[in-house]
Amino acid sequence: MDLKDNKYGHDGDNRDDAFDFGSPSPKLSTFYIGAEQVQVFTELQELVPRVQGGLHFTEDVFDSPVTAHLRVLWLEVARWVDFEQDYNKIGQRFTEPHVSPMKFSRVSQLCEQLNAYGKIIRTDATTLGSTLNEISAHARESGCVRSKQEFDVLRAILLAERWHPEVKGCISDMEEFAQYWENSVISGVNPAYENESTQGDLGGQSNNELETFQSSYNKLVNLQDRAHHPYHRYNNLLTSTLGPGSEACTAMCGTIEFLEKPLIVLVRLNNCIRKSCITEVDIPVRFIFVYLGPPSTELRYDKLARVFAVMMGNVHFRACINEAKDVRDIVDAINGFMNDALVMPISRFTNPETLAGMVRQIEAYKREVEHDVENECRLRNILTSGKPSQVDLPYNFNFAVSRKLSAISLALNDAVLRTPAAVHQSLSKPTASSRRKQFIDGFCPPFVDFFRGLKPWANRVPSDYRDAFKKDHLSIVFGSVLFLYFVNLAPAITFGALLNTQVDPSFTISLTLLSTGVFITVFTLLAGQPLAFVGLTAPMFILETAIASVAKDAHIDAKLLRFWAAIYCSMFGIFFLGCNASVLANHIRRSVEEIFNSFIAFFFLLKSLFTMFRLIPSGPKNSSPDANLDFSNKLAIAGATLFLAFIKLQFCLSLARIKRGNYFRRIIRKMLGALNVPLGMLLITALDLIFFQKFNLPKVSIPPPNRANVSSWFNMPNMKHLLDYGPASPFLVHGMAISIGLTMGIIIFTEVALNGITAMKNKAVKPNVFVMDVLLMQIIFPVVSGVLGWPFCSGATVRTMSNLVALVKMDHAPAPGIPHRVIGTVEQRVSGLLVGVFVALSIFLGSILSFIPLAALYGMFLYMGVMGLRDLQFFLRVLALLKRRKHWEDWECVRGLPGKHILVFAIIQTIIIAILVALNIVAEFSTAKYAGIIFPVIILLYALFRESALPRWTWLSLYLHQLDRKYKLNPVTHTAVIEKSCSRKETLASLHVVPSVVNNDSHGNTVLLSDVECEEELSDHEDGVVRRTWAT
Repeated sequence: MDLKDNKYGHDGDNRDDAFDFGSPSPKLSTFYIGAEQVQVFTELQELVPRVQGGLHFTEDVFDSPVTAHLRVLWLEVARWVDFEQDYNKIGQRFTEPHVSPMKFSRVSQLCEQLNAYGKIIRTDATTLGSTLNEISAHARESGCVRSKQEFDVLRAILLAERWHPEVKGCISDMEEFAQYWENSVISGVNPAYENESTQGDLGGQSNNELETFQSSYNKLVNLQDRAHHPYHRYNNLLTSTLGPGSEACTAMCGTIEFLEKPLIVLVRLNNCIRKSCITEVDIPVRFIFVYLGPPSTELRYDKLARVFAVMMGNVHFRACINEAKDVRDIVDAINGFMNDALVMPISRFTNPETLAGMVRQIEAYKREVEHDVENECRLRNILTSGKPSQVDLPYNFNFAVSRKLSAISLALNDAVLRTPAAVHQSLSKPTASSRRKQFIDGFCPPFVDFFRGLKPWANRVPSDYRDAFKKDHLSIVFGSVLFLYFVNLAPAITFGALLNTQVDPSFTISLTLLSTGVFITVFTLLAGQPLAFVGLTAPMFILETAIASVAKDAHIDAKLLRFWAAIYCSMFGIFFLGCNASVLANHIRRSVEEIFNSFIAFFFLLKSLFTMFRLIPSGPKNSSPDANLDFSNKLAIAGATLFLAFIKLQFCLSLARIKRGNYFRRIIRKMLGALNVPLGMLLITALDLIFFQKFNLPKVSIPPPNRANVSSWFNMPNMKHLLDYGPASPFLVHGMAISIGLTMGIIIFTEVALNGITAMKNKAVKPNVFVMDVLLMQIIFPVVSGVLGWPFCSGATVRTMSNLVALVKMDHAPAPGIPHRVIGTVEQRVSGLLVGVFVALSIFLGSILSFIPLAALYGMFLYMGVMGLRDLQFFLRVLALLKRRKHWEDWECVRGLPGKHILVFAIIQTIIIAILVALNIVAEFSTAKYAGIIFPVIILLYALFRESALPRWTWLSLYLHQLDRKYKLNPVTHTAVIEKSCSRKETLASLHVVPSVVNNDSHGNTVLLSDVECEEELSDHEDGVVRRTWAT
């Protein structure tokens, strides 16, 4: 097995290193299939009476041992996949999954008992009967049983029925049990006594004894065939939660009165027992642990066997048990397990709050251990490797302060901090000429990124269509179309209504719907990232408002100015594409995205509130009755609009809380979340028709299908008068068009980059060909909008998030206690094409859409604003600063970070957001409507300030990388560099980190890589984290 194919970086042939638990221990090697860790299901079975007095064995039982099979059964009392579940005999159900606590005294007792009575049996048996027969033989040899009758009764007990509470009916290895007794009857030879002359063959028994024996056996078989015991062999639901290659371990415990001493046996099967119902899951059985004994007041066999079952959940313990040769190896493995265990004293006052504090301490301990082991492994790599690419780094760090160390590692990676003692001479600061060469190489030759992106784009497109029609994807793809249709329809109608009433009446809702549908269809068909959605967004609405305001003030035809602005935007797009500016998208950080999203959220809130407040009249025009009546009607309309808008807001927020709660079944909650916005619109429309019909509230203006006017679908400028500037000078027109075109290009580039980043968050694996998105959005679409008079479109990150949520592939059968996790995304183009077509065809739904009051649209804007701020790290940090520090542990974004650093960084972000909101307010209430389009310049200046100035602030730079992480546009492939000299302990302990000591850049220079950056900065990509918005 090649090392690069080994997930854990361990060479299967190199087994020189073993666990160091403070005492000798077995080597670790083979408890892994290929490169994948074997998942183990552990089950604890307790011997319980099946009938009254079943555990009291009389002479009649010893005369007919088969009857012992009917007197007892093995009851499953606990099970482990990742967490423990105990069977509640009163509630007749398993408890909630939980971490397994143990008493320290039980561990000590188990070690003492193992040293005194323990035995390891490694066998090639492939059936349960033969395996349990070896256990019975050991009991005879070790003196646990004294006679043949006791031996037979013990074997019958071991083969008794297994009762698994979640599997209907009785479960038993009837075939193996029948084969065992048939062989005993036919051959008359007991394998345990085949060498004893006192045991004869069947001919030595009387016919009456044989008939009695056969009669007992027939009764046993007939009992299993009774109708009230339907035969269900396995728990298929639980089996589905286990991955391929999983194995099982069964721990059997109980009290048997005729045993002379405890029987403690660990059976390690070289060949797993398959299709055996000793466990409730249909997976091979690798281990069987038996702990039986005579009645004792000092020992609880069930508790001691549970200790072993709990330890089997530890990967290091399992690896040791797998290689154990004798009982001392098991004891050493237990000692090693206890070295990494935490002891919690039983407090008199135990409550969830105190336990929550303990959980945080455990997390801190785990981080400390992981960093210790990881850096020891890294040091050993450096000291033992002879590769010239690796450098000799001195081991002089204190890894106890894990959070601070991770910050130092991140800072070193981005060359923020430079420690001469920790960096080799080859890592010295690059010269000015090398930086200049690297800068030139990044932007030259022209269009190289575009031509490089054509091949991955061409390779991706066919698979996007094939993947949509795979059997497992059909329901996801076509089931998401309705949800995504409403997600794109609602903003299109809302922005269309605002454009029609506040910018230019020529922007009809039909025009907005048609343009949005066409842009979505074409973009999905040709884009480099088809998971992204495009359309009219808040920045584009601000831009349209600014264009209309500038054209009005300068006495220029707005259509003419839009056309030239679109042409210049396209020219700037060609310039960006030629300079390979798409690489700049890889430097977008979380703070830039959050400032942008915060600005958009505040825009939604303020725009809807200002629009509704404008409906309130200042007063009657005069004192006439008609004027007073008109004033009262306008007040009523304004009040009803505000009321319905807040009803819509509260209704959508309530549905969002229901979706995140535990009311109803998951499918119902998912449907309510998917239809949140349309249900809200339906509610407001019903309220308007029932209670506010006489108010004549403003509604969506869209003609019915029979009165559709094709000319209203386009708003084209007069092509014959493109050079007719009227009273304005050509220099003024083109100067303003260049300024607007440059601003539009920056806005589109930023939104498309954020759109691509968002589309990669749910574990997307296909390449994100960003240059194709730039070609469409910044070069082609602006020209189309300028020529046809359609609204300018850009990347819609919130709608893209909703697309990810709709197309996500979840682990539908997680192990008990493990939440549903994202395992991938259906990366395809079919659903986007259907959504685009349906949105375009919505122009023929005028007879239905005309019933929707504008209050519903304003309420949706409020909802979009509220949900846009929720879950932003900036917003959470501001809330955390308003709380005492002991409550900060509720949020990962502030955990372990100094309060002063959080405060300073939050103040910087707040200042930028305040400037952007102030510009928005100025553009709303003053004649300088164009002031709003300055916001991309402010965001660009902040990004430059973040990359150049803040890292130079030594006090803040130490934690800057944890406060503000970097995004990636493409899937991240982690490569673990672990040498063969690493022990198995070190390899497994670093399972969840990606250690990369050194790497070579494109110029052959050795650069220091950080494993923490791979884990923490890209956590959104790896964990499938999608921020909650109005659409998700």
